[in-house]
Amino acid sequence: MTSPVDLEPERSSAIGPRTQSVRCEPPDANGIAGIVLDRPDDSVNAVNLDVIDGLADAIRWIRSARPRGVIITSAKDGQWVAGADLKLITQATNRTQIELASRRLQSVLDELAWLPCTTVAAISGAALGGGLELALACDYRVASDTPSVVLGQPEVNLGLVPAGGGTQRLPRLIGLERALDLILTGRRLDARRARRAGLLDEVVHPAILEQAARAWAAQPRRSLDRPLRIGLSMASAIDFAEQVPAGRRLMYDRARQSVLERTHGHYPAPLRALEAIERGFEHGTADGFAAEARAFGELATTETARNLIWLFMATQAARRRGGATVSALGVVGAGFMGAAIAELGAAAGLPVRIKDVSTQAAARGLASATRLVHNGVSRRRFSQREGQAITRRMSASTDYSGFARADAVIEAVFEDLTLKQSVVRDLERVVSADALIATNTSAIPVHQIAQGSVHPERVVGMHFFSPAERMPLLEVVRPDAAGDEAVATAVALGARLGKTAIVVRDSPGFYTSRILGVMLNEAALLLGEGARLEDVDRALTNFGFPVGPFVLFDEVGLEVAQHAGETVTTAFGDRIPAATVVTDLVSRGETGRKAGRGFYVWPAPSRRPRWLQGVLKAGRRMANPFVYGTTPRRDLPESEIQDRLVLLFVNEAVRCLDEGVIESPTDGDLGAVLGLGFPPFRGGPFHYADSRGAAALATALRDLEKRHGQRYAPAHSVVQRRTFFEDQP
Repeated sequence: MTSPVDLEPERSSAIGPRTQSVRCEPPDANGIAGIVLDRPDDSVNAVNLDVIDGLADAIRWIRSARPRGVIITSAKDGQWVAGADLKLITQATNRTQIELASRRLQSVLDELAWLPCTTVAAISGAALGGGLELALACDYRVASDTPSVVLGQPEVNLGLVPAGGGTQRLPRLIGLERALDLILTGRRLDARRARRAGLLDEVVHPAILEQAARAWAAQPRRSLDRPLRIGLSMASAIDFAEQVPAGRRLMYDRARQSVLERTHGHYPAPLRALEAIERGFEHGTADGFAAEARAFGELATTETARNLIWLFMATQAARRRGGATVSALGVVGAGFMGAAIAELGAAAGLPVRIKDVSTQAAARGLASATRLVHNGVSRRRFSQREGQAITRRMSASTDYSGFARADAVIEAVFEDLTLKQSVVRDLERVVSADALIATNTSAIPVHQIAQGSVHPERVVGMHFFSPAERMPLLEVVRPDAAGDEAVATAVALGARLGKTAIVVRDSPGFYTSRILGVMLNEAALLLGEGARLEDVDRALTNFGFPVGPFVLFDEVGLEVAQHAGETVTTAFGDRIPAATVVTDLVSRGETGRKAGRGFYVWPAPSRRPRWLQGVLKAGRRMANPFVYGTTPRRDLPESEIQDRLVLLFVNEAVRCLDEGVIESPTDGDLGAVLGLGFPPFRGGPFHYADSRGAAALATALRDLEKRHGQRYAPAHSVVQRRTFFEDQP
């Protein structure tokens, strides 16, 4: 490692108010001193300039006190250091200021790494980003065996790179191959997986964390060099490859190819992180530190990073919305959606009662929810013990026994208005007078479902997205009769279930189904004009969507898409011409991927063993000849396809804001990104509208209106040249 002197830059100027966040504890009888992190101005120990300067002061004090060992702890219960304070970036005025902050953090952590005494990180919560880099600068790392302990370098998910030496220290601790995986994907590890990866030296019960840390602090300092394992194992082969330039070159090339396949070149941060890692390995850590700080400063001022940071902060703020606390949950309907909602509730610590019409259906639903729990255990989302506790919190029945204890009930039966109305009436007879009654629907107006109810003020929509156990968005649908308390309770329940909730007005298609519906409908119209399926899908994935519209049609299922599309075209048919191809495919029984045919003809599921599937390529999907008919295919410029689909999507989102369907541009962007896969690096439709420029957007829509009809007529706010975010980068 480079000496502290080599990395000491000029101290950067402060950004915002400064408070004392680090204190020292003098050596005890065994010569073990302490550094305690405790930001008094925040609920978390996020790294800011005050923390950096506090650490620098503490390190100087340690040098003068000359203890045998030092333990770094957090005074905040269940926490350690969960990354950098993003205000350090958002309030900075230029990239030089941000780069200097990175250099300052690198310098202080290098001083910590070069202390003559043994240093131990006693990790009691998340150690992410700068928090992990602080731990990496210590000789040893001990963590408590609790769910709150996660370790990782997630900076690339914010459009950034590690800024405190993570690109240099992590590969030297756990090896190049593992470090590339963690840094370039932003993946996080729980305590046990981090121990197996070599990030932690010991994982202990929380009650003995301090005792274990003291035992490590009494050990001699650790060598920074990783031992080379010699043998026939895969690990030893990878270790050996790291020792030779040709082996490392292969790793860099493979990592670069993987990043480009995953990001399509839209996210520059992983490639810049790879560059810093490579510079450090091939030219020395001083060059690596410099490349890291330079990349951090340059990336932090890009539109991509600004948008990703904004999305992260907006998501965190949305999850802090308040409401009545729910203590027990009921779920009516034990299909895939009902089972997923039940699993989410039980995983959030709620007792959950599932109800369906027959013993077989109820048992299948409970079994599906249990499988989701087992999948969570296998993916390390839960520990084995937690999985068992979650399973015990779920029960099922064929009647409403047990529902009297539920203070919130979510019905997830079939999309049938009469059936849903009947369920709401039944629930009002069995649940408490103040219990929330929520309907999970993607398109049926909630006020129609609430017709005939005695207390419509407590009936709201909770639109979960499939698969509910993974999709992060929740649309809380507010009919005119719904009370504020019911809406707030639904939002708070969504947050407890791990969802980011947006509140939308009860209107045709709500928000997400409406804006997605007009774009999918336009894709089908393009098909009728001679566009090829593959060209349209490729244009949207090149724009940044995870999949194209026709793949999405087939994945969702054309029956579901038909129902949502009919809702949109019925409500807005005066300006949205309906495409008939979806109805035609459904009538033929070609309903999407599960049926083997939809817009595409899909290859049959592979019967090969799982280990062979990665070696032998499965058959590729092909365009369904029926959807082309006799219309000749023609080439359309990718930019034209993108404008026709994306600008229609954006314009419809703005219409929803103008009509009060959504409460704010922030909710509009969160809904589109988290629910529909609008490219996160673009910030959402409202950030994208600002980036296009108000005048340019209006002009583009007017031109499309002249060529393709009134569905492209600019929304009122577009005509008024509205800017949706004043601080748009």
